Parts: sequence; C-alpha cells; structure tokens
Amino acid sequence: MNRRKLILQIKNGNQEALETIITEMYPQVYAFLYRKMKQNDRAKDITQEVFLKFVENIDQYNEEDKLLNYLFRIGINLANNYYKSLNYLDDRELDESRIIIEEDPHAIVMKKANHDIMMRYISQLSEISREIIILRYYHEMKFKDIADILKIPESTAKSRHRQALMKLEELMKGGVLDERKSEI
Repeated sequence: MNRRKLILQIKNGNQEALETIITEMYPQVYAFLYRKMKQNDRAKDITQEVFLKFVENIDQYNEEDKLLNYLFRIGINLANNYYKSLNYLDDRELDESRIIIEEDPHAIVMKKANHDIMMRYISQLSEISREIIILRYYHEMKFKDIADILKIPESTAKSRHRQALMKLEELMKGGVLDERKSEI
C-alpha cells in the first residue's frame, strides 16, 4: 500500500496503518538519531517521541513532503530541544569529565569538589535566591527571562540577584558550610 493511503488511514484513526508506517520508518529514524546523538538509550527515547509527535500533528503533515524527511525534521527538533535541556548539561558534564579524567585526574576532582562546595553554599540561600542564582549562572538566563519564570518584576530579580551574591560572598568568606539552610 502506498504511503499516501496509509497517511489518510492514520488520519482516520487506523492503528494498523500507523503500525505499518512505524515498522517501516522506525529503523531509519532511529539510525539517524543514533548517529546524531551517539547515545543508544536517548536515541530510542527520541525516536519514540518522533512518532508520538507525528501522530499528534498528523493533520499538519503535508503529503507533498517526503515522510522520512518530515520525521527527520521532527527528530532534529526534539534532539535540539534535548540538547538545550538540563539533562544535556548533566550529560555533557559527564562527557567532559571523562575527557578531563583521561588528561588530568586532579583537575576533574578539583572541578567536582568546587562544584559540590558551591552548590552547598547556594543551598543555604533562600529558595528564590537559589532559583535566581541557578537560572542566571547554570542556565545562563537573562534577568528578563528569570523575572518571567519567577513572576516578579525584572528590577526585583536584579536586586535579589545582588542580595544573593552578597550573601554567597559572606558565606564563602566565613568558610562555614552549614547543613541547615540559611534564608536571606
């Protein structure tokens, strides 16, 4: 059966037609994402998401497009979104750690220790101060975006950022890591 008929049947809710498309296209989409991402589990997850997005947006599919190209575009967008996410940052840190370990084990231990110590200082800040510091320095967000996320005025985000930095400086000068959280 040709793909146009299968797509029409999928639009009409035919599960067998969907299974036929998935069976036919899954290996190619997965292989593409595996090569792009070089991560077996993540490529499998995103390949599944590709077909979910395809079904969710089946009415937007233009039958003039090649189906495989359309699925690849969905995959690229999902992979790019993944790379922008916090999970990617964590994975990238792990990958960088492996590289640094091969080059200089001391450097990676110091980097990890410094990160852990800094996170312990940050954990002593109030909740909103922690969020501002994490969004600003770990996610590299602008104050306008931070204000939007936290639903506060931009000027408030800036002043709380300044207060959080002063509190961090105070904590670090004192050199005391308190397991209890200090609120500013």
